[in-house]
Amino acid sequence: MSKKAFRCKNIYTALLQELVDGYVVCEDDKIVFVGDETDAGAFIDDNTEVFRFDDNFLMPGFNDFHVHLITGALMEHDGVLRYANTEEEAAEMLWQKNKDRSGDRWILGGAWDNFKWPEAANPTKRSLDKYFPDTPVFLLNKECHGAWANSEALRRFDITKDTPDPEHGSFFRFEDGDPTGYVHEAAVIPLLKGILETMSPEDMASYAKSFSKTANSYGITAVGDLPLYGIRADASYKLLEERGELNIRIFFALAFMEEMEDIFKAREEYTSEKLAFIGVKDFLDGTPMGHTGFMIEPYMDMPDFRSESMIEPEFLKNRVAEMSGEDIKVRLHACGDGAVRLALDAFEYANEKHAGKDLRHCVEHIEATTPQDMERFGKLGVIASVQPDHLPKYDFEHHPFHTMIGDDRMQYSWPFKTIADAGGRLALGTDYPVTELNPMRGVFRAVTRLTDEGEPEGGFSPKERLSAHEALRAYTYGSAYAAGKDDKLGTLEPGKFADIAVFEKNILDCAANREEMFGMKTLMTIVGGKVVYKR
Repeated sequence: MSKKAFRCKNIYTALLQELVDGYVVCEDDKIVFVGDETDAGAFIDDNTEVFRFDDNFLMPGFNDFHVHLITGALMEHDGVLRYANTEEEAAEMLWQKNKDRSGDRWILGGAWDNFKWPEAANPTKRSLDKYFPDTPVFLLNKECHGAWANSEALRRFDITKDTPDPEHGSFFRFEDGDPTGYVHEAAVIPLLKGILETMSPEDMASYAKSFSKTANSYGITAVGDLPLYGIRADASYKLLEERGELNIRIFFALAFMEEMEDIFKAREEYTSEKLAFIGVKDFLDGTPMGHTGFMIEPYMDMPDFRSESMIEPEFLKNRVAEMSGEDIKVRLHACGDGAVRLALDAFEYANEKHAGKDLRHCVEHIEATTPQDMERFGKLGVIASVQPDHLPKYDFEHHPFHTMIGDDRMQYSWPFKTIADAGGRLALGTDYPVTELNPMRGVFRAVTRLTDEGEPEGGFSPKERLSAHEALRAYTYGSAYAAGKDDKLGTLEPGKFADIAVFEKNILDCAANREEMFGMKTLMTIVGGKVVYKR
């Protein structure tokens, strides 16, 4: 039997806001005691390994409920471009990262943000071709709803001026009809799938292992892995688990349109405490930033356009009801207020068809909604799976939402507090690699609703700010609840798995301090009683 005890004056259990000055003790993979020093003695003996973090901060490990694990790991390996300020700088950064590479493997970096570039222009293949004339390059943008490809990548997929645009997607073109290299929405899907299908499970397992190391270094002990455009990596995760190399809990979903036979097979096969199937996921729309978010009223800068749902509403309702009847959780990407309403309508229909089921369906993102729909989350028992670091991060005054959807609708963007106060439950995450994996960024953003420059004064829609306790609880217990794992994870209490994170400073005290939060050091991460990261 392996016994560990952790001494800390600032133990946050996620049960209450009040901190415990004492010990957390675990035997093997479970917590057996949380309490003050006087009572801890009964659980500590000569064979107990004791760790002292007296003045630091100890809490349940973060559970990032929304990541795209493999895609993010690939970006980290090949080149993250989120801080490039021009198209040329992004291309050069990618070159510096990959100039010594040998072989013919695709370069799959990304996270570039053209809204930071002059005139917010989309990139073209020409800038990439200068550096990569023969190596195929495919770079997802920061929202993962568009991609930047070079000429070699387009050639390998036979994309020419004669290639038709797919439904709900497009190949941007020069005046002569030649593809520019910018690929939008549904046009991204077959390309990304085709590229990743060239990778072996062993390759993907190595990227997943790299991801878990990074996640552990941020105090993350569990993630909700969502399929980006239906891409699966569960076989690779299983390889790591079989080798004893899976140091993070992965609760993954399959594509909403996957064959039921395959969904049932995954549910039967993946049931371990480290690797489990927990449902299905799909896109109802794109994003308002790309004018693909499905809106109730038209865009202000496109008065005759409000986009549309990517799934026919009647089919959606029946499919969600079918999943509910089979006890399968559904997670629906919905950024526009029209998509959020459509998702809630589908879940309401499923609830009526299958009354009494506690499936904890989820709406993902909620970048725009309405006051009446905010109140429906609690009534319907639907989880608001939100990512605070999606909030404006720079130059709030010129954020595109001001002109795209207008300030009246913008006040209902990312409405965390209103949903929670109306009885809805929050599960926090990053949407990595859309934002950085560091959970401290999301906690800071949820608590302050400020950009990195401290704008706007008082925070964006300040009534939607969460307390530090509310943000941490949603990032730990809230995500465990959404995954249906709240009986085993999410809080520090006897009987639950010893998934613990230790940080240098008291997060409850400094959550609103950008400098301290963004520079927060993780001292130790423990998953199931095993130390998986130590600074």
